Amino acid sequence: MYILDVIAATRIPMAQPQVLSYFFGDSLPPGSLIEIPLGRRKETGIVLESRPVSDAKTEIKKADFEMRGASKIICPESVLTKEQLELAIWLGHYYFAPPGLFLKMMLPSAANSQSRITNGEKQNNEQKLILVPTVEQAQKLAETYKGATLWHSGLRKKQFDEIWREVKNGAAQTVIGTRSAVFLPFSNLKKVKVKDEFHPSHKSWDMFPHYNAADAAAKLAEIFKADFSVENKIPSVRSRFFFGQKNDSAKKAEESQIEIADMRREIKEGNFSIFSRSLQKNIKETLKQEKQAVFFINRRGAANFILCRDCGFVAKCQNCDLPLSYHLLNGKPSLFCHHCGFTQKTPESCPKCKSDRLKTVGSGSQKVEIEAKRFFGPARISRLDNDTAETPTKQKKIISDFVEKKSDILIATPAFISWMEELLRADIQISAAISADTILHLPDFQAGERTFQILANLIILTKKSIIQTYNPDSPLFKQIIQNDWKSFFKEEIETRRILGYPPFSQIAKLTFRHKNPQKAGQEAKILQAKLSGINKNPDIEINPALPAFISKERGKYAWNIIIKFKFKNPQFLPPIDLIKSRNLLLQFVPSDWEIDIDPENLL
Repeated sequence: MYILDVIAATRIPMAQPQVLSYFFGDSLPPGSLIEIPLGRRKETGIVLESRPVSDAKTEIKKADFEMRGASKIICPESVLTKEQLELAIWLGHYYFAPPGLFLKMMLPSAANSQSRITNGEKQNNEQKLILVPTVEQAQKLAETYKGATLWHSGLRKKQFDEIWREVKNGAAQTVIGTRSAVFLPFSNLKKVKVKDEFHPSHKSWDMFPHYNAADAAAKLAEIFKADFSVENKIPSVRSRFFFGQKNDSAKKAEESQIEIADMRREIKEGNFSIFSRSLQKNIKETLKQEKQAVFFINRRGAANFILCRDCGFVAKCQNCDLPLSYHLLNGKPSLFCHHCGFTQKTPESCPKCKSDRLKTVGSGSQKVEIEAKRFFGPARISRLDNDTAETPTKQKKIISDFVEKKSDILIATPAFISWMEELLRADIQISAAISADTILHLPDFQAGERTFQILANLIILTKKSIIQTYNPDSPLFKQIIQNDWKSFFKEEIETRRILGYPPFSQIAKLTFRHKNPQKAGQEAKILQAKLSGINKNPDIEINPALPAFISKERGKYAWNIIIKFKFKNPQFLPPIDLIKSRNLLLQFVPSDWEIDIDPENLL
C-alpha cells in the first residue's frame, strides 16, 4: 500500500491545502494521472510522489482528517514531465493561484486516452521556444523558420494533441507560439526567446489564473538551465533595467523628422478640425506624390460619448455606469459599451431635458475615417480596429491591401504594432498620432512608457511624423522629438525608484466586486484595515481602498487595494522566499476577492 501525494487539476481555494494525499495499491511515477474523490465529485489528479504507507505511519496518526483512497488509474506513465510539475508549482506560488489550474492547462486534450498520450519514439533533439504575443505574429514568424512548429489557441484538438506529443518526444525542435506554449512538455529545452515582452497579450488578464507568459518563460528557462533572452524593437523599461537592452529602432528613428502640433493653438487660430493645418498640408502633398499615410488613434468608434449642451446629460451604460461610445453600426448611429457590449439607439433628443442640442465629444477611429474622407476626398481609406477586423485573417487582409497600395491612408488603433514588419514594406511618407494624450494621461504608472512605445513604433514607419497634442510642453514629447530614449529611461526609472514602483517592487492588485455600491466599498475598507493591522513588514506598503477607475462594470461596483512588496535587490523574477513571505499576507484575502499579481494596470 502506498500514499500518493496529488494535485487536483481543478480550482481549490488557496486557504485549503493544494497537495492532497490518497491511499493506493501501487506506486506511480510523478506526472502520472489518477482519478480522485474530491468532496462529492471525481477529479483528475496529477501524482507528485509515491510513498510506502510503512514510511508514513506517524504522519497518518497525526493527521486531522481521514485519508481516502484514489479511485482508479487514468494513465500509469508520466504524462507530465518533472519540469512541468516544477513550473506549475512555482506558478501557483508566484500568482497565488491553485497550481492544479496550471497543471490542467498542461494536459493534452486526450488525457483520458493512454495510447494517444504515450506513443511515439523518444528523440533527444535540442529544443528552442520562441514566445510571441499574438496569433498573427506567430503565424508570420513560423513562415520564416524552416520546420518550425506553430502553436496557438486556435488549433483543433487533433492538432493540439499531435503537437503536444511531438514536443514531448523531442521531434519538435523549434516551437513558435503564443502564451500557452510555455505549458508544453519540452524534453531538452536549450533556448527561450520572448519577443515584444512588453506587449499586453503576453498577460492572461481576461481569464483566471492571471499569469504573464513572459515571466513563465523566464522560469521555464531557469528550470531547464536554458539560455533566456528578450527581443523588443523598443525595449521596455523592465528589460532595459535588467538586461541593458538597447533600442534597436533608434537609428531608424533618427532618420525621421518629428513635428509636434499644438492643438490648443489650432483652436485659438480658428481650426476646429481633428487634423492640424500642418497635417492637412502634408497629407495633400503625400497624396499628390502617390505616397501613403498612417493615422493612429487609440480609440475605436465615432466619438467617446454624446453630451446635451443644455443640461449636461451624458448617455451611460446601464451595466457599467460608463459613457456609451458613439458608433456607426451598419451606417446607423448607435451607442455602444466597450466593456460589456450593451447597445442602444442614439436618442434624437435629450432623455433628461428633451433638448435637441446633442453633441458628440471626442474622437475614435470611425470619426477619423469620416473626417479623412471629408478633407482628403479622393483618397482611398482603410481602417484597422476591432470593428473592421476582429480576427487575424481580416487584419492581414487590410494590411496586405495597404502594402499593395490598394489604399492610401490607413487609420489604425494599437493593433498596427502587430504588423510592423509588413507596414515597413509599405510606401509610407507620413504618420500621425491624431490625439497623443489619450494614453499619456491615464492614472497609471506605466502610461508614459506605453505612450513612448506606441509613438516610437509609429515614428519608425516613415521619415516624417506629426504628433498632435494639447500638452506640447510634456517632457515625454520633447524626448520623443529628440529620440532620447536614454533620458526617458533614466527619468522613468528614477521616478519608479522614488515611488516604489516595479522593478523596485512587486504589485498585487486586490479587487472586490458587488452589485451593492455600499457593500463593495465597506468590504474593501474592512479588508484594507485588516491587512494593515496584520502587516508588520516595512517593505510592504498597503494603499487605501479606492473605487476602481471603471467603478461599475457589468452591473457590479469595483474597489481596489494596491499592495507594493518592495525589493532591496530587484530581480527579474523574485526569489521564492520573498514570494512565500508575500503569500503569508495574501492568505488573509477572502476567496471572493480577485488577486492579480503584476497587474497590467492599476486602474
